[in-house]
Amino acid sequence: MPDTLSKERPITSRQAQGLTAYWRELVNKTGDIPSRVDFDPIAIPTILPSIFLIERLQQDTYRFRLQGTEFADRGVSDLTGIVLTSEKAKPGQSPLFDILTRVLGTPTGLHILGVEQSEKGRQSLVEYVALPLLDTNGMPRFVVGSASPLATLGYDEDSTKQGPLVEVHGLQEIPIAEREGKVA
Repeated sequence: MPDTLSKERPITSRQAQGLTAYWRELVNKTGDIPSRVDFDPIAIPTILPSIFLIERLQQDTYRFRLQGTEFADRGVSDLTGIVLTSEKAKPGQSPLFDILTRVLGTPTGLHILGVEQSEKGRQSLVEYVALPLLDTNGMPRFVVGSASPLATLGYDEDSTKQGPLVEVHGLQEIPIAEREGKVA
């Protein structure tokens, strides 16, 4: 998956900013990637509707543990409880696997601009952040993130129902630590 942002772009949505700030707060408290048990959704109640939590069960197999209500409000399929494997994935789901693999494999956070498609074919430019969380054994196993629509791009009459993320147009890393104005 190519990094398609040539220069750093700021995180613009309130939801992505809030989640990233909370995650960084946890990083500063723990000194490393926070664990899933450190992540308290009650601390970010206003952005919960845009949040998702995905757990890696094994290599290329993931379970959607939580998907906020804003996804359904936008007409995106509720994937809560669904297990996705790369071998059974629809063609439009491959960007999701690439992102999850990168977030947990590096591990690093990602700021993503992508195209999301609703069940009725509406395509929107959406800003995502995807951030790693550790399991109780200290291994990167969870991805917490948010999705915020920025603009409607149009409609595809031949809806593929591949969503939610069907294309990545911009990607940059959100590093674990920042020191004295420099990214570490």
